[in-house]
Amino acid sequence: MTGTLTDPDGNPVPGRGVRRTSWRARAFVLGGLALAAVYTAAALVLDVGAEHIGPLWMIAIAWTFAASLAGAVWRGFRHRDWSAFSNCELPEDGGFDEWTRTDTDSWPGDIEYQLLHDDDHLR
Repeated sequence: MTGTLTDPDGNPVPGRGVRRTSWRARAFVLGGLALAAVYTAAALVLDVGAEHIGPLWMIAIAWTFAASLAGAVWRGFRHRDWSAFSNCELPEDGGFDEWTRTDTDSWPGDIEYQLLHDDDHLR
């Protein structure tokens, strides 16, 4: 994970590169998944019961998410390296809703139009 940071105009910022992730940071983030995998294999081989495997994996996934976010925020405050958050661009409000594939202001009007102008008298 190497590269250069850019300013808001897209120009590279001189002298500030992306810091490499250490093996300790990776072990901290992925340690929960590794422990869950070892416990799952041992529980299945030793046949001691599998009722704890599901919640253990949920905790391991939550740990991975929280540790990754905490590591990125720590790296930002400690080393001023906010590159983990630099690839995200917030969408501009163009009035188009991605989920419903319609204009955000038009769908209530469409429903009212369909209810008020029911020419087929189906409702």
